[in-house]
Amino acid sequence: MGGSSYDRDVYEESSSSSWGSSYGGFGTSSESAKKFTSTSLDSSMKPNGKILKSKTKSPIIIVLDVTGSNIDFARVVYDKLPMFYGQIEQKGYLKDFDISFCAVGDAYHDDYPLQIGDFAKGIELDSWLEKVVLEGGGGAFGEESYELAAYYLLKNTEFEKGARPIIFFIGDEKPYPTVNRYQAENFDIEFFQDVEPFGELRKKVHDNVFLLLNKACGKYFKDDITSCWEKLLAPEHVIKINEEKAIIDLMLGVISMVSSSRTLDAYKIDMLDRGQTQARIEGVSKSLKGLSTALVPVKVSGAITKTSSDKKSTQKGKRL
Repeated sequence: MGGSSYDRDVYEESSSSSWGSSYGGFGTSSESAKKFTSTSLDSSMKPNGKILKSKTKSPIIIVLDVTGSNIDFARVVYDKLPMFYGQIEQKGYLKDFDISFCAVGDAYHDDYPLQIGDFAKGIELDSWLEKVVLEGGGGAFGEESYELAAYYLLKNTEFEKGARPIIFFIGDEKPYPTVNRYQAENFDIEFFQDVEPFGELRKKVHDNVFLLLNKACGKYFKDDITSCWEKLLAPEHVIKINEEKAIIDLMLGVISMVSSSRTLDAYKIDMLDRGQTQARIEGVSKSLKGLSTALVPVKVSGAITKTSSDKKSTQKGKRL
């Protein structure tokens, strides 16, 4: 159901509102489990000397925390990627976009703490996401190297004039307080000592930087972690993941609202049309309410109706 440019199925094991009932700990599919088997990083994913470039008006960057407590999010995203891509196309959330998948770990402990995939479109995205090494490591002190990833994206990305990128971090810990000079230079990133990477990155991408915050170690939201990110990004840009399988619904909701193509109420209709349960819709709406309130109200022109491809996908597999 991925739309005309993304011709493969959504793997339905990751689609239901229950969690942990199928192949993996996150309820991921057996198909995605087969894809993430790399233990060494493909040279095309290495950040050293790499400039990440997009020529579209609306680039999307998804930074996956691939340490132990978040490792299955990459599999969930893979399972549901055709739906994610197809909904952006079919619903018109963005007119001209591509996607880059990056991964972050702990630069003090992991072998591959920074992985950078090129921007791509359609089915080509599968090959990039499959290159991500799910290292499953991380540190033991409640911090991961999100700040290093933010610094890379600040210094080593190039966008078209007038582009409005959207950047998602998916994780459950704090970033380290400052960028480590040795780590930055080890990845050939030009180092400036006094730069706060998240604040500068927000300026570069029109404030479109979001954290999708998972419960710490999958158990509960810790106040100190939440408050740390709210200071870095603003409270409405810290989107809590109350149900892990809703990760795609949350990203689509953010994209639809920051692009001014949907209000939250209109987006709820889209979720209903693709067969989501009322419980999923209510949970996602709760997480997105702060962002909805903060955004300038938009008027959606025309009726929000189900497309023929939506109808087909709903019949094929509900609760996407």
